[in-house]
Amino acid sequence: MNSAASKSSLATTDVNFTASLEDGSSFRASVTELKSSVTPGRGDIWMVIATEWVNGRPRTFTITFSKERKDATNEPVTDQDQHATVHFNNYQDPLHPTLQKARSGTITYRFNRANLNFSGTFQVTMDKADGTGRYQCVGEFDTALD
Repeated sequence: MNSAASKSSLATTDVNFTASLEDGSSFRASVTELKSSVTPGRGDIWMVIATEWVNGRPRTFTITFSKERKDATNEPVTDQDQHATVHFNNYQDPLHPTLQKARSGTITYRFNRANLNFSGTFQVTMDKADGTGRYQCVGEFDTALD
């Protein structure tokens, strides 16, 4: 069963989720949400989805992690269903949306379920949108999840 909580009713200052993109620009979320799901490898997971709107189209970063791990320091990020995962979706070209996966790296995070705060950083090697290689992506977040 999936459950979602949207942060759209909160002040913009409550959303702090930024990341570097392959073209050298920065991603800055305007909204974050928390979803619950299940995967074969990790079992019950949390998904934090950060969304930025550019020219009326969304771009999202999704971080998934086991519900058993509310805090992690230098947790491995892989493209497997074992550890934390980081994905970037870009819907700027509706005919050619992209999904970019982090293949390796680390994430340090703290998830406070009581006040629904998610904070931390990640440094990952992310697929390029055109599939020709990879780039280093650095992210930082300290955001309320309502």
